[in-house]
Amino acid sequence: MKRSLLFLWVLLCPQAVLLAQKNYVIQSADNISLHVNEYGRGKPVILLAGGPGFNASYLEPIWKALPLYKFIVPDQRGTGQSAMRKIDSSQMVVSRYVDDLELLRKHLHLEKVVLAGHSWGVMLALAYAAKYPLNVDRLILIGSGGITPNFFKYFNSNITMRLRDEDLAESKVANSLALKMRAIWPGYFFHRESALATRALVDTNLANHSAGMINSLTLRNYNKTEKSRVESLRKFKGPVYLIQGRQDPVGESTVYETKSIIPQTQISFIEKCGHLPWLEDGVAATQFYDLVKAFLE
Repeated sequence: MKRSLLFLWVLLCPQAVLLAQKNYVIQSADNISLHVNEYGRGKPVILLAGGPGFNASYLEPIWKALPLYKFIVPDQRGTGQSAMRKIDSSQMVVSRYVDDLELLRKHLHLEKVVLAGHSWGVMLALAYAAKYPLNVDRLILIGSGGITPNFFKYFNSNITMRLRDEDLAESKVANSLALKMRAIWPGYFFHRESALATRALVDTNLANHSAGMINSLTLRNYNKTEKSRVESLRKFKGPVYLIQGRQDPVGESTVYETKSIIPQTQISFIEKCGHLPWLEDGVAATQFYDLVKAFLE
């Protein structure tokens, strides 16, 4: 276990080799300044954070561990530096998120994009593929949220059953999404030691004060748009690679639901692994990075 924790510590600390970085802003159709960061060099990969409403900082170990790819990491509307003066139901709709991605693709002058998403980022990538199937090179789905909202029926209970009394007590008094996430963080992992070793990622601004509103409004709209998304994705023909921890609280039924809608989906399970495979013990993290590199090539 000491080797595993040391591996996680190395991932979370700054590397000696500086990565090439680029920062810029694009303007959305509804006049939101969307900030984008680029890390590394090589094949471009748009990396989408979860939530909705989470800042992308918790994905940092991925772009640090794979510096030979150029990870393009947008701060999604309302997150990170892409702040919004007002957040309401007219702005936090899936179609606007998708339009933001299409704007980014055009800015990058890419005919087709490689989309890698985690959790909600998967759901956003799938929504983009549903609307712009010819603009997708491939999808890499990590800790996949569902094409439909069916997984929400058991997702929270799957997390809660893994928590200890001290986690539940902390969650009960949490008055923000960030504090709530810190309390229930161990519920997303197979190895509790890995969860406790990486809690610092939650403390470094995983979710700002608007995250709860962003989350509820966006997911409400995602649920409403289920039918058209499913119908469109049944026609999607691009490569889809799905990486899932065997003990991910999202559950295996979500994985097989995705494959039933997109039959060409290639599924890879990682044993003894939860919702964030790159933050699990060394074995799971190593397998995760090997799979990502294979799917990118």
